[in-house]
Amino acid sequence: MRILPRIPLYSAAVAMATAGSILLTGAPALAEPPVASGDDISPCETGEGNSQALTARDWAGDFIGLDEAHRFNKGKTAEGDPVTIAVIDSGVSADREDLFGTRIKSGWDAWDPDSDGSCDAYFHGTAVAGIAAGAPQGEQFVGVAPDADILPLRAFKGDEGADESSSDLVAELIDYAVEQGADVINVSIALPDTEALKTAVANAVAANVVIVAATGNENLYMDDPAVVEDPEKAKFYPANYPEVIAVGAHNQDGNFYLQTNYGENLDLIAPGQNVVVPLPGGGWLVQEGTSFATPYVAGAAALLKAEFGDEASPAWIEHRLTTTALHPPNDFNIYQGYGVLNVGKAVSTPLAQGEDVTATSFADDPADDGSSAEPEAEPSSIGAIDVDYDPLAFEKAVAWSSVGGAIVLITLVLVLRTIIPKGRKRGWRPGSRKPEKTVPSKELEGAA
Repeated sequence: MRILPRIPLYSAAVAMATAGSILLTGAPALAEPPVASGDDISPCETGEGNSQALTARDWAGDFIGLDEAHRFNKGKTAEGDPVTIAVIDSGVSADREDLFGTRIKSGWDAWDPDSDGSCDAYFHGTAVAGIAAGAPQGEQFVGVAPDADILPLRAFKGDEGADESSSDLVAELIDYAVEQGADVINVSIALPDTEALKTAVANAVAANVVIVAATGNENLYMDDPAVVEDPEKAKFYPANYPEVIAVGAHNQDGNFYLQTNYGENLDLIAPGQNVVVPLPGGGWLVQEGTSFATPYVAGAAALLKAEFGDEASPAWIEHRLTTTALHPPNDFNIYQGYGVLNVGKAVSTPLAQGEDVTATSFADDPADDGSSAEPEAEPSSIGAIDVDYDPLAFEKAVAWSSVGGAIVLITLVLVLRTIIPKGRKRGWRPGSRKPEKTVPSKELEGAA
């Protein structure tokens, strides 16, 4: 079972540099993305699977409090309409009906004009979608928003390298996702900064669509000028845009995944090591990286949209997720952001009096107390966040309440067994405080 140590840095449009290789279709109202033509077409055939079966309960769902969240919402609005998560990736395999049923919508494939994104020749997009919205598989696996719809947008074919043309393609796919009614957009791709990508993100947020993105796995400080100005290194967008929910990774103990790119715009860390993901052709795989941490947060954003209404703003959802997270010391640092995702608390916490889910700004930027200062050197180790969340707290409370109630009931029964016969014997008249008559010693002698 192979574990990929790094997030693939994809270029979905290498051939775009060749004149005439990409056909732009559609009127501006539809904003259809480009699709390959001629020799650049890469027909999508379902990626391979394996025989690996689920054998143990997935630790990540327990870690983020998924059971508690699902008591409130699983991805549908109060009216019963599913929210939509757009997955810009390698496509999502509709062949995994066990995971997605009929919840995969017709999307877009930039490489195959005969496909609609519901085919995954690689595995990455299906893995991401499974985490975000996969249906329950016994007690071994369940996606964060298992009732949500998936809008698949195929931006790359395999493990290509990222360049500016791929950033511009993803920008067009973001525009397309917004026009297709996406509520949340998951981008588990680390890309260079371009004006087209920056504009698409800004427009999506203005349209009230949440964008969640992976920071990438190069262990880079995203605010280092030397890194930002190096086009070969500065591939951590759209995550490093302030309006995007930027996600890093952690392991089963809450320890920071040391490959995570970090900085001031990192918002949260989520499960991203030894996480179980589905393969397009069937079976399962263990993976690691910020790619796979991101859909946990995207799924959480979808639950918030479903629970609190589609008018909930990207800024409010980011605020809700960061304020309900399990915080590191000083509440924020550049390695762990505001802490570990706690979707149970995010969904279950009632709105405060006067809280406005449509708010577009919050005064909760990292405090200038040195906790987010530029690091002197790259981290060799980051302390784990003290994760005291108990995913079984509700069950335990109910169990202990039941035990307490049973004890009270048993005590009451024992007391009544003594009181009732005596009361009946007296005809329910008040009892006497006189001591019972003692038997003389002579009578005792005769009784023998």
